[in-house]
Amino acid sequence: MKKGLFTLLILVMAFGNVGLAQHKANLKSNATQHVLKHYGVRDETTVVPQTAVWETTYGEQYRTVYTYDEYDYYLIEEHTKINEGDGWMDYYMITYEYDFNGNVLEALAMSAYETGEMENEARASYTYDGDLLSEVVYQEWEDGDWVNETKEVYNYSGDVSTVLYWDWNGTNWTSDELYTYTRNGNTIELLMQYMQGGAWQNDEKQITTLNFDEEVTEILDQDWAGTIWVNDELTTYNYEGNVFPTKTVKEWDGSDWEDHQKFEYTYDSNDNAVSGLCLGFGGYDWVSDDGDIEMVFGNGEKSFEYYGYWVEVEYVDLTSVNENATAKFMVYPIPAEDEIQIQSEGFQKAEIYSLTGQKMMESLHNNMNVSQLSSGLYIIKVYDLEGNCDTQRFVVK
Repeated sequence: MKKGLFTLLILVMAFGNVGLAQHKANLKSNATQHVLKHYGVRDETTVVPQTAVWETTYGEQYRTVYTYDEYDYYLIEEHTKINEGDGWMDYYMITYEYDFNGNVLEALAMSAYETGEMENEARASYTYDGDLLSEVVYQEWEDGDWVNETKEVYNYSGDVSTVLYWDWNGTNWTSDELYTYTRNGNTIELLMQYMQGGAWQNDEKQITTLNFDEEVTEILDQDWAGTIWVNDELTTYNYEGNVFPTKTVKEWDGSDWEDHQKFEYTYDSNDNAVSGLCLGFGGYDWVSDDGDIEMVFGNGEKSFEYYGYWVEVEYVDLTSVNENATAKFMVYPIPAEDEIQIQSEGFQKAEIYSLTGQKMMESLHNNMNVSQLSSGLYIIKVYDLEGNCDTQRFVVK
């Protein structure tokens, strides 16, 4: 009945040498230090991961390329390939769609590890109440159609938030697990329970400790032993300034903590983790081991996890993605209803795009009929006679 523990503070879209169940688990949303305020998978900094290459102890190598929206810097695609000795082959891909506020509406996972070609595998659909995440539905691709699998329903009440997990039985949703997050000062307690005999039964507990900068310093995992909570795992983040060069994991042997895993990281001058190594304690010494290598960038505000024993990440400055636009223009009326006018010096042409980057219209005239566009937010790109361009958003009602 147990689900994998969610790591607070970070958004994880990790995958490696794991099966379908793990891939779907990696699509799941995560809590933050603010107790389940959902930030989606967008990134508002300018330096973000461009590629990541990692290995497992079995020797397989994985390579992920990240693609971002050139206007808002949102992550729109993660494309992973695998090298099994015959070169890089398609393995896995996740694409994201957003609403006007930058919240994730859908995460679509596709895989090629069975047929060699990218095919639908799973998707997560997100619903919001204002800016807060309210529901996530997970579906599998079966026989040419999407089939319900699980869903999460979120509820917020001050410092206490809950996530109710439901399973689809083919006809109806049935309650499965209940996660209760309670924040008290610099401590967040997560209680995990499962449904049995018509009542919620204790399963696991996770206690996360934060410092004054809202950074995770310690995570204590415990299991329910029928009448008492028993220690299971202790993760400690060892900070130097804004980064943690090492993260250690200990396991409870019944009377004391024993070394289990250690993660070592190096960072660039902007506090971006550029390499990570996972080590396991073999009784006498630390040796290479498989684990979730947490690569943090942007002063710990964002991170990705990779499963394996070694990973290197390259970054890209997204300010270089945007064109050096010098052509200034004005669009009116806003919101638009039937037609827009473009006021621009040396006008050459205009293009209209959806927020996902799909070109909707193009015109060589500075007035455009937009009556065929659905209501919503669009991006207009205007070029002048010298080839310079500029972009802005506008609303069609």
